[in-house]
Amino acid sequence: MPLNIIYASDEKYAPLTAVAAASAARHNRGAKVTLLGRGLEEGSVRMVQTAVERFGGSFRHVDVEDRLEAVASTGANPYFSYAAYARIFVPDILAEDSGKALYLDSDTFVLKPLDGLFATDMGESPLALAPDVCPDAYSGYVGLKNGETYYNTGVALFDLANWRRNDCTARFLREIAAPSAPNPLGDQDVIVRIFNGEITPLSPEWNFLSQYTLLSRKEEPSILHFSGNTLGRPWFRGSRHPRRAEYRAFAEELGLLGKVMTSKKVPLAYRIEAALYALLPGFAFRPLFRALHRLHIRLAYGV
Repeated sequence: MPLNIIYASDEKYAPLTAVAAASAARHNRGAKVTLLGRGLEEGSVRMVQTAVERFGGSFRHVDVEDRLEAVASTGANPYFSYAAYARIFVPDILAEDSGKALYLDSDTFVLKPLDGLFATDMGESPLALAPDVCPDAYSGYVGLKNGETYYNTGVALFDLANWRRNDCTARFLREIAAPSAPNPLGDQDVIVRIFNGEITPLSPEWNFLSQYTLLSRKEEPSILHFSGNTLGRPWFRGSRHPRRAEYRAFAEELGLLGKVMTSKKVPLAYRIEAALYALLPGFAFRPLFRALHRLHIRLAYGV
């Protein structure tokens, strides 16, 4: 059965989405790729479609502008873009589908087949996520209890039947209409808070955050997630991410390198972080990284 893989994008992130979706199609022949678009121009939709079909994937575009406008009307924090909130509607949009569906952020890069991820035993869980690296102080700030895991939602495996049976979309919408805690990272904070006890944990292999490189995690990544500014995203000209050449070569193969590259600089704090990572041995750098991470949370949120 073809794998059901979903992306969401507005116009700004369309080129990145095309590269991300092509990377998934390249390793998963026949994948069914659905693009949830917010105000996408026809040319941008065609760009993603061409990238997917190049590797034998099927493609469809669903405009979710109305759903996202309803989210925006609640005053919910968009973080970078309201397009990310589209993931919460995946089981409703795929109303005719059953089984599992995988949502991937536009800043991901698939390196291997995803059959093993789709084979995850989720039991009664509506959602499977891999852990993030947020300090405990941040977890408490967004409403998690002691011992609850803070997850990253850039890779989200849905059990469609479990999600629908547990009325998860409605629960999410009720929470953003009257949030019980702050949501600096937008929908991710909401998802992690209200579904925490129902989430199946995934190995970081399936959502290998850039921060894991700094922490010398030993998992062999299947999905890279160029999260935040750590090491600089590969499309930043000053990137020091170890996979930047691989990403850029693939974007060039697709004819999209010029569209994804940006002159945006890696922020100074992250350039210093990368320099320290290069200079210090791991046993010295890792506690320093964690301390700086905690300091950032304290300065940003006062916790």
